Order: sequence, then structure tokens, then C-alpha cells
Amino acid sequence: MITRITNQRLKILDFMKNIHTHPTAEIVYNAVKKDLPAITLATVYRNLNLLARQGVILRFEINGEYHYDADMCSHQHGICKKCGKIVDIHQGELSEYAIKNFKSNDFRAECVNIMFKGLCKECIEVRK
Repeated sequence: MITRITNQRLKILDFMKNIHTHPTAEIVYNAVKKDLPAITLATVYRNLNLLARQGVILRFEINGEYHYDADMCSHQHGICKKCGKIVDIHQGELSEYAIKNFKSNDFRAECVNIMFKGLCKECIEVRK
């Protein structure tokens, strides 16, 4: 749950919920500053990290750079080890299987984030 809804936080979250990529804070900043010219990159970082801590969006690190995703549970990610591309993988049965077969007396899983590392289609083609 978001602690306080500010205009800046709302614009950032709205942008995140309406894209299907995995932007960095800089990409979010460049998009949001069109509507909020006074916003700073530091404000975008602070809000993205707050939203990630609160579980509203997902934050993951690829090659030393944070990427963000507002689609939390419904898909997996493929990360290319060569170029760093992030590919959405929509195989709901994988996540369902992981949740169904998760066993712990100390924790009840409600969502799972699965990341596969390998090569994207383009990098595979280059290798041939």
C-alpha cells in the first residue's frame, strides 16, 4: 500500500502501469518530466525505490543498473547475458506450479518472480 499519494508519485506510477517494458529511472524521469517539468531525477529514484519497497512495483538489477516493472506476478523474465535485454515470458503455469509446490511452515507465498538468464533471440542469431 502506498503511504502517501503525491502528484509526482501518481504520475510515476501511472507511467509504470501503462508501459510494458522494464525502464530505468532515467527513462521514467524523461517520460514524466514532460508532464512535470520541475521533477528531478532524484525524486524519480526516491519514488521508484519507495514503490518497490512497498511492493507496488518490482525492482531488479541487470548489469549494475536497476530496472522497474509494475506487472508484479503474472509473468516471468528472461535476461540476456550478452546484451542485457529483458524479455517478458508469459507462462502462467510456471508461476502457478512454483506457488502450488512451495513448502514452508514459516511463510505463505502469494506471488513468485522468476528470472531466467540466457541469450535473447537476437544474440542467438548472431552466434550462428
